[in-house]
Amino acid sequence: MTLHISECVLGVFAFDDAGEVVAHERFPDDPAEIAGRLASVQMGTPTPEHRALIGKLIERGETSFTLEQPKLAENLAKEFRKVRFEVQAPNRAGLMLRGKLHDIAEEVGYRDVDRLIREVNFVLTKLKLKKEISQRDKLIIRVVEILDELDKFINILTVRVREWYSMHFPELDRLVPDHQNYLRLVLELGSRENFKAASIKGLTKFSDELAAKIEEAARSSVGASFDEVDIQTIQDEVRLIVEMQKVRERTAEYIDGLMEQVAPNLKTLVGGTIGARLIALAGGLEDLAKMPASTIQVLGAEKALFRALKTKAKPPKHGVIYQHPSIRSSPKKLRGKIARALAGKIAIAARLDAMAGEFMGDRLLEDFRARVSKIHKEMG
Repeated sequence: MTLHISECVLGVFAFDDAGEVVAHERFPDDPAEIAGRLASVQMGTPTPEHRALIGKLIERGETSFTLEQPKLAENLAKEFRKVRFEVQAPNRAGLMLRGKLHDIAEEVGYRDVDRLIREVNFVLTKLKLKKEISQRDKLIIRVVEILDELDKFINILTVRVREWYSMHFPELDRLVPDHQNYLRLVLELGSRENFKAASIKGLTKFSDELAAKIEEAARSSVGASFDEVDIQTIQDEVRLIVEMQKVRERTAEYIDGLMEQVAPNLKTLVGGTIGARLIALAGGLEDLAKMPASTIQVLGAEKALFRALKTKAKPPKHGVIYQHPSIRSSPKKLRGKIARALAGKIAIAARLDAMAGEFMGDRLLEDFRARVSKIHKEMG
């Protein structure tokens, strides 16, 4: 006779062809342990209850079994070589457990099966979310790396364009240190002969005095003459930089969206970009969640920290979290305390997100702002 084996929240059950329970092994009562057992079954890993039930049935002389999970049947066949395991989906046991679970629960002496199902499903959902997050945070790490490469390449190209155009209009490099305004003027005006105060004012928010200075510098420039082909080629390079800046903006928006899915508490507290960099530096959201606040505080400043340890100099007070406005805009003497306060809140946010816990981002941000305000008042 072939017996049919399947599992549910109650445990592992064996049924005969008539649909009668032949034997069963109960799971522990803890919903978290039950969820762990069911997750193992989904991955094809036999539970202790499977082994105990099959061992008991073999002692009775049973030698043929069906299971619904191919991987589970394969692994059990390796352990119990003298009996036969066949894959049947669905099998008789699975149909009975899914169709008459309440009756079977009463038969084995378990009353409140609905409550157990809810609790186990809740734990399973958290496990699935945790697994998805562990995959999505790796995606964040890759995209942050791309963002860094884009920033690096944009900066390199911008510097090269400024050096190139300075051969034609060297004075502009000193008068317009801001990259965005410099690139806009080169793209829209081209040759230095077109740099008139009215045109400059129309493209920028420069003062009348600065616009007049640029016009005068263009008129008396000592730079080399560029023909139309030279100017057009430089403008093509500027257009490439502008397009890359747009890609960079879209990539940053994409990171924000990923952070909203993966780490909403962290994103609310420090923003998508800083949060993503913290995850990337830590190696993943779970790794960040395991770090103490003191380590989070200096993430991104490892070189400075090791140098301080080696030379016995003062260690850095902050790493990548320095980019947060509350730290960057504060007086230097307050930055260390504010960085410590922020790192503590980041540690809490990361742990909430890693465990797929409740959303407390707004509250954490409010508490942090209150702490920053208090630090400013105390330090005068």
